[in-house]
This record gives sequence, structure tokens and C-alpha cells, in this order.
Amino acid sequence: MNHPAYPYEINSGTRYSFISTGKLVIEKVVEFSPTAIPHVYNLGFGDLCADGTIDDSINSNNGDIVKVLATVIRIVGAFTLLKPHIKVVFTGSTPDRLRLYQRILRMYYFEFVTDFLITGLVKEKRLYKELIFKPEAPNLYLAFFVQRIY
Repeated sequence: MNHPAYPYEINSGTRYSFISTGKLVIEKVVEFSPTAIPHVYNLGFGDLCADGTIDDSINSNNGDIVKVLATVIRIVGAFTLLKPHIKVVFTGSTPDRLRLYQRILRMYYFEFVTDFLITGLVKEKRLYKELIFKPEAPNLYLAFFVQRIY
């Protein structure tokens, strides 16, 4: 995604932050947390709250969504360079956000697949399956996985 991004800081090996300077000045945080599945990290993203937690459901509507998402994508790239054998999983905190992420993956698919294998979680009948993400597929994905190609 060749859009301008915000500079970011690594606050720990798994927590990154940057400042969104749209209509307001908002500190954003991207945090990678290990899951119960070995080598799979969850991507958490949102506004930093006063108590240090991340609000992933707020809609800041700061007018800089493209720059914010470009920054998150760069952070995922940096994190997976440090840990090339892991998968990063993410989903939307709301159905609208999940659709937004799917649209972004579709729009920039050919840029992403040069560095990442992208898969998606779908539910077929009563089974959950991880499938290779295909931008033209009509699938309703429940979550996405990205893994650096090395």
C-alpha cells in the first residue's frame, strides 16, 4: 500500500504506537498478542486510552483513515520481518470494520501478495476453514491471517 504513513515507535517488542493528526491528535496503538495457537499472533489496533488499554471499537472519524491504515500495514510488515515464522490474525471489532479490512485486502491484494501469504477464516456449514484469500471470491471472511513469505 504505497500511501503516506505516520512515523511510529516500537514501545515493546509487540506494541507499536503513532500519532494520528487528522481533525484531532489521537495516539493509536497496534499490539501483537500471542494466541493459544503456536506461532499465531493477534493484531489489536485502536485508540490509546488513559489507562493504557486499547479501544478497538471507537470510531474516531479523524479524517485520515488511509494514512492510519497505511501505517498499520507498515507496522505489520516490520513486525513480521522481526518474526518471519509467525502468522498475524486480525478481524474487525464490528461487521463494518471487517468489511473495510476485506475491501482493503481486495483493493491492494497484488501489492500485499509480493510479501505475504493471505488466508481467511470462513464458516462452511458448521465447520471453520482457513482458505487462501482470493480477492474475487464472494466469501464472507470472519478473520484474516497474514504470513510473511520468506
